[in-house]
Amino acid sequence: MRWVDVAGYIASSLVFLTFYMRGMVSLRLVALCSNVAFLVYALTLHLAPIVILHGALIPVNFCRLMTAWREGRATAPSSDLGAPAKTRGV
Repeated sequence: MRWVDVAGYIASSLVFLTFYMRGMVSLRLVALCSNVAFLVYALTLHLAPIVILHGALIPVNFCRLMTAWREGRATAPSSDLGAPAKTRGV
């Protein structure tokens, strides 16, 4: 197995992992890692559609990560700064 195949499997596994994430911050961090892994995979194999998709998703995931992180900091106790924001009424 080539290293690029391993990168593809890692990227795919990270996407699969995002479906099990409960916190928005952790979900976005894993999504960013999958975007980077897919870029490595796609750039190596010259797969333009995948490069375009994951290149476009990186800023989206980064902005959503920053928003979730700020919301989590605003509502979390000082010892739990990385936790996702609590929903209202729960």
